[in-house]
Amino acid sequence: MDVQNQQNGQKQLRKFRVGMEEIALFIVVILSILGIGITNFRPLESYRYWGAMTIVLAVTGIVIGWNRSKRLGEQVKHMLIVQLVHWSATLVAVGGIFLLLKMGRLNYENTGLVILLTLGFSTFLDGYRISWSFALIGILMFVAGLFGGYLEQYVWITLIAMICIFVVAFLLEKYKKSAT
Repeated sequence: MDVQNQQNGQKQLRKFRVGMEEIALFIVVILSILGIGITNFRPLESYRYWGAMTIVLAVTGIVIGWNRSKRLGEQVKHMLIVQLVHWSATLVAVGGIFLLLKMGRLNYENTGLVILLTLGFSTFLDGYRISWSFALIGILMFVAGLFGGYLEQYVWITLIAMICIFVVAFLLEKYKKSAT
């Protein structure tokens, strides 16, 4: 009887972990959508927002990677080292972009877009290792940065696309879980 209760508890814990991952991804999507709006409507302040988002994305990626490693029985220490190197390199790149801004080589408007592209690329690469949903967020951020360079009112197109893709990803993940 105790073994069965223990197994049920482990199943619920796994569901909770996946639930935490979904919540973390949802928050990152919402913050990314907000950041895209800020980049579009207040480009002079957007570089600060994306600088802060670097930390949010790093923490989210590390938490998701840690949960995934534990769930799959992989070495958590190895994953943490890989994650820390990846996100430290991203922070250095964002710091370099800020340095170019201070030197006058970039203006405030373009700095937000360049950081958005950098974070999109970095999030995609991290997502490739830890979660296809996280990789999808990276692709959307990167595409939003590209649209920002071409279209004046790109934010609405991007927001609609991000919301639709997030809903589809969420439903696919639920379907995948129910099939197992």
